[in-house]
Amino acid sequence: MTSRIILFLAVYIAAHLFLCFSFARLFQLPKGRARIALFAGIFILGLSHILSIVLLRIDYNAFTRALYAITAAWTGLALNLLMTAVVCLILSLVFSLAGKRAYTRRAALALFTAAFLFSVYGVWNAFHPVIKTVEVDLPGLPEVWRKKTVLQITDAHLGAVYSPKHMEKMAERINSLDPDLIFITGDLFDGMSSGKLNDFVASIDSLKAKDGVFFVTGNHEGYIGLDLVFETLSRTKVKVLRDDVAIVDGVQIIGVDYPVYGAARDVEAIVRKRPGFKDGAPSILLYHTPTSIDRTSSASFGEHQSRTYLRPKVDFTAAKSLGVKVQLSGHTHGGQIYPFVWLADYLYNGYSYGLKRDGGFSIYISSGLGTFGPPMRTGTRPEIVVVRFEDAARAE
Repeated sequence: MTSRIILFLAVYIAAHLFLCFSFARLFQLPKGRARIALFAGIFILGLSHILSIVLLRIDYNAFTRALYAITAAWTGLALNLLMTAVVCLILSLVFSLAGKRAYTRRAALALFTAAFLFSVYGVWNAFHPVIKTVEVDLPGLPEVWRKKTVLQITDAHLGAVYSPKHMEKMAERINSLDPDLIFITGDLFDGMSSGKLNDFVASIDSLKAKDGVFFVTGNHEGYIGLDLVFETLSRTKVKVLRDDVAIVDGVQIIGVDYPVYGAARDVEAIVRKRPGFKDGAPSILLYHTPTSIDRTSSASFGEHQSRTYLRPKVDFTAAKSLGVKVQLSGHTHGGQIYPFVWLADYLYNGYSYGLKRDGGFSIYISSGLGTFGPPMRTGTRPEIVVVRFEDAARAE
């Protein structure tokens, strides 16, 4: 873990250095006060983000929240500026070879302005989710389910950036859809919430669904502390499913915990022993990450990380063995910002966003409602998902 943190800090500092030197070269800043001011400004913003994370852990208040939000936004902007700098340096070389060096500054100014405006759009986009409707086939679906409005929300990341007031607005919008069921598939809270969850109780409890609001854990609930999360949710109408089963009008809702590092459990065996579980009944799986749920043995930290983030298993063997035909997941944010959109799709073997089908098995991976790290979305739209279930065989 320590080596990973050191590596991250080294890359983070190197990226800021590269950005400084790129600005100085592209805009031909002379050595002196202007260059010193540029370097100081960029490094103060970069180091302030690291400082804000520490301060937020020490004391969660309005100032530390604001500092974290601003400097996290800078990190997203810096990434866009960094990619732009690479393009500008390549163009600079091309212009030099063509004897048009004067064009370098003009091109750089135009491209960096575009990157800044793109980042501003990304911040706006991060707070304005769309309503996404998905039609999913569920064999054996009871007739009553064809009329149900089922919502999936995931990765809301309530905390330092997404405030109780924001959640109140989201709850109003969700309730306006008149849902019968709401599925919350993890990361309801952000790891930077520092355990300050009380202010969210009222807005979460205001969610209305005729047949219930169901929740499964994500990785960020583990960062805060599961006991605190469960205690908070116990003061709401949300029903927590922990490797458990709930029956709603003949359909099994199976909720599986996000895997805890070092914990060995046979999820399939646990679920089969739950009261009410029935082989062959139409089943929906709620699981935070779009991967397989089989966790039969503990693993080293590195192996655990690999199974979860670096080319994880996506054969869904255990879920299919339980008779699950539909899985609802989140976690990836669809990559959230470029270039991570492409990286997420690669790491998750194509299961980073959207509706995927594998024979009679379907999985929908939502891009989520909130953000992780930079409060910015340049590669995906945040979404509230309306799931319409159909039985294709019956329809035929």
